[in-house]
Amino acid sequence: MGKTGKCDSVDAKLLSEWCEKIGVSIGGHERRQILRYLNELIAWNRSMNLVGKASDKQILRKHFIDSLTCSSLLPEQESLHLLDIGTGAGFPGLVLKIVRPDIVTHLLESSEKKYVFLRYIVSILELDGVDVLSGRAEDFGHMDGYRESYDIATSRALGHLTIISEYAFPFLRLGGLFIAQKGPGGMGELEEAKDALEVLGGRLKEIKEFILPGGRERRVILSFRKEKVTPPEYPRRNGFPAKRPLHAVKKPRRNAVPARKGVHTVKKSRTTKCLICGGAALRRASSRVYLNVPRGTNGG
Repeated sequence: MGKTGKCDSVDAKLLSEWCEKIGVSIGGHERRQILRYLNELIAWNRSMNLVGKASDKQILRKHFIDSLTCSSLLPEQESLHLLDIGTGAGFPGLVLKIVRPDIVTHLLESSEKKYVFLRYIVSILELDGVDVLSGRAEDFGHMDGYRESYDIATSRALGHLTIISEYAFPFLRLGGLFIAQKGPGGMGELEEAKDALEVLGGRLKEIKEFILPGGRERRVILSFRKEKVTPPEYPRRNGFPAKRPLHAVKKPRRNAVPARKGVHTVKKSRTTKCLICGGAALRRASSRVYLNVPRGTNGG
């Protein structure tokens, strides 16, 4: 599995060309590491389906180049710790580690096959300051040594912004940065996640929109600053952030009818009396709300 052939359709020149278009400068050593990483991924992907079916160029563009687009948002300071949540085959966290080797990087992934691949890649690239974690954010987010222990959290193509925010903010120190890589629906998700961000302690810092080089895919990168401590109950237990997103929890029931004077809610039964005043009741179709009508009057 470790021995791979050269990638015929992708070369160093194409990698450098696309990096230049997104404003990222890489040296010869970083270029060789990225290309070796790419070649290994292509070989493993044939048998393990790590990134789905795609051509060599598509893998380079949609995973490696896309990951590099958020490198300009990384702070220029020493002793930074970064957590990549749901890293998959290492995106964007492992690619960022190659171009920013000074950042201590942890890669969190729940898939066993991707965890094995990541351990292998880290080993053959001889990267220091990288740890691959096997598990779920809902669990690690409550563990000492991980909660509120990172300066940067990243996430790419993992889920709705509301869901991944609940995963990310518990890991960040106050003042920490959350970078979410999204597709064209990112701005809509931002609007829907406002309540969740307020609860979790995050505030929008920057929006970056662009077209991915070599194609027409629109990308949105949203970065947030953690300004308040995240309440200790977050993240909720396994599966809950996705099943009951915070914005959905806050919304009222879709069919709820606001209370009005003279309108009383009664238990679902065959009675025609109002449980509050004892008067005759006129039932509204498809509802549990009854309108109180004085005795002896026509309900119409």
